[in-house]
Amino acid sequence: MKNFLLFTVFLIVLSIISSFFVHDRLEFFSRQHTTLLKGIAILTVIWGHIGLAYHIYSIQWIAGIGVALFLICSGYGLEASFNKNGLNNFWEKRIIAVVIPYWIIYLIATLLLRSKINLHAFLSILLFVKANWYIPYILIVYVIYWCIKKIVLKYDLSQGVFYSLLIGCFTIWFVIVSYYFITPDAPSLLARQMYAFVIGIVFYDYYDQIRMFFVKYTLKNVLFFSVIAVLSLAIMLVTNKLSVFDQFPNVVNNIISLFTVVPLAIFVIWASCVAYPLFSNLFFRFMGVISYEVYLIQYFSRQLVNENPITLYLCFIVTVVLAWIFYWAYKYIKGYMLGKFQKR
Repeated sequence: MKNFLLFTVFLIVLSIISSFFVHDRLEFFSRQHTTLLKGIAILTVIWGHIGLAYHIYSIQWIAGIGVALFLICSGYGLEASFNKNGLNNFWEKRIIAVVIPYWIIYLIATLLLRSKINLHAFLSILLFVKANWYIPYILIVYVIYWCIKKIVLKYDLSQGVFYSLLIGCFTIWFVIVSYYFITPDAPSLLARQMYAFVIGIVFYDYYDQIRMFFVKYTLKNVLFFSVIAVLSLAIMLVTNKLSVFDQFPNVVNNIISLFTVVPLAIFVIWASCVAYPLFSNLFFRFMGVISYEVYLIQYFSRQLVNENPITLYLCFIVTVVLAWIFYWAYKYIKGYMLGKFQKR
């Protein structure tokens, strides 16, 4: 535990030092803001997964905050893109940005880590069977969003109907996950951030009202967001410590879990607005740019972690370096493919 604590201090010090070089005031949910939020998000994820590989199990909920941040940013980004371009090249963009990098990295990693790759392993990667849970999860999010937008456009439905369909679909998915897709070690893993994507859409559609609420540094706002954070932590602590919750149906515990990581993600967003000199730093921005690549690579690189505390830093550095290399290599390929679609 002491070694992992030192590793945590290392990341915190790196974040603080990098804030000395750049600490611009951020425009709420601008590309710059969402990039640094993704940077914070991926740091919570890789930190939590490295901790898990180092046999520290009590911190995994923090990675859930990062997942919620990713989904909020994704909901905001998709709604912004829809309002600008409609559904033009929707799937082409998602496949190029999400699916192909996953295929490439997983295939390369599997070839390097195994003596050979057979048809079963190849199909498992191709069909997302081998993927970490977030990959099929975000693809399901895309399917739901695309289908609902198609219906709304075809029948010229109102924004209220759009939100009703959206919440209804995510609620159905929430119930299905609660009964049929239970992860024994983390029963709420797929459910606790279920409505985070919807929150991101709300952020875009009601941008002016929400922005004013988040950027105001008043005593009322400090108390409001602090209470949200404290209550979320309290709920998490109580549900983890009291065995009585183990007797509840999984769907009930999943409903309770909705009030844990997502409110904490909202607290982080607010903190990044009011404490921008600390949050708007080079380290978070850099990590945000390569966040998806880091997520894909850390699925394999965390196997580097063993009892030797040096492997904590080795895993982190190797992951970041490989992610950066892949980001720049794939950037040109992605630009070429997107250019082809835009010319059609």
